[in-house]
Amino acid sequence: MYPILTAFAAGVIGGWVFTLLHLPLSWLLGSMVSVFLINKWTTLELAWPSYLRDLGLIIVGYAIGQSFSQKTMVEIFTQLPSMFTMTVAIIVFSMFLAYITSKMTGIGLPSTITGSIPGGLSQMVILGEEMKSIDLTVVTILQVIRLLSVIFVVPFLVFSPLLAGKGTGSGTAARSFETPSLHLGFVLFFMIAIAAGVLARKIHLPTPTLLGPILLIGGFMVAEWPVPHMPGLLITLAQLSLGIYFSFMMNFSSSKTMGKFIIWSLFTSLCLLLCCAGLSFLLSRWHDISFLTAFISMAPGGMAEMALVGQAVNADLSIITGYHLFRILFILFVIPAILKGLFKLSIFQKGKQY
Repeated sequence: MYPILTAFAAGVIGGWVFTLLHLPLSWLLGSMVSVFLINKWTTLELAWPSYLRDLGLIIVGYAIGQSFSQKTMVEIFTQLPSMFTMTVAIIVFSMFLAYITSKMTGIGLPSTITGSIPGGLSQMVILGEEMKSIDLTVVTILQVIRLLSVIFVVPFLVFSPLLAGKGTGSGTAARSFETPSLHLGFVLFFMIAIAAGVLARKIHLPTPTLLGPILLIGGFMVAEWPVPHMPGLLITLAQLSLGIYFSFMMNFSSSKTMGKFIIWSLFTSLCLLLCCAGLSFLLSRWHDISFLTAFISMAPGGMAEMALVGQAVNADLSIITGYHLFRILFILFVIPAILKGLFKLSIFQKGKQY
């Protein structure tokens, strides 16, 4: 218990400092940085169990579900062709970047492709485990670097004068999530959301503790049931939980042989982000949505992290969730069959492993 409390205290300090500095997503980024630094430069024992991360995802999923309505569902269905087009474009560009990374580092193309496709860390690592030619170390590092790059870069871009995002640094003051009292109705719905996350895990949905509450609470909203608002304090705690969890993903190998690979991983992550910015411009022209919403929808980060960014600037959470969910499902159900076919070709059989 002591290592958990120590990690929580470190996260609170980091979030508080980032809040004082008026930095975006202060409780997420602040806790991530502070816990990483303490873990790296002190002898303090820190820990953060997966059930606390899952609780943070359930809170975010509940908040995302509240953004749905009958109108937004119609809008999402009308944008399905755009979702398909944008998802394919991002995957093709990711594979191009993977080819460059493979050529510059000598790492096998199957590993760099699996690591470069933005399908979520856990999903792509599981996919890599199913293929004999995949180096899981490479896949993990590529996925983690891309995710952390997006988590750090996107909030600062969104809040910069370039995109003119407006909101509080912590993201807890969005008008849809003003803090009410914890009355019995909210507690009941929150327990139901937890049950939805457990059920989603049992039926093997992707990112179950996030997707289960989204589908359930979103269903209530579409059916026009009165769903109590998520208290802002819990949103802050969710940011803390996820930030502390992500900090433990930042312990990269110090091996010199990995240095060049990590640099190329950072470079390709930023290139992918620029590509997504270009696609966002096209998307905002095709549909009646803001460039801000389009950019967060296209960003190659996780659905929970991008939803927190969208919430902080009052972007359209239902559209953001729709695009990220479509990408996850497409990559989960379509990409494995395509990759398994491609990896049988001789061009994919060369390269070193770590």
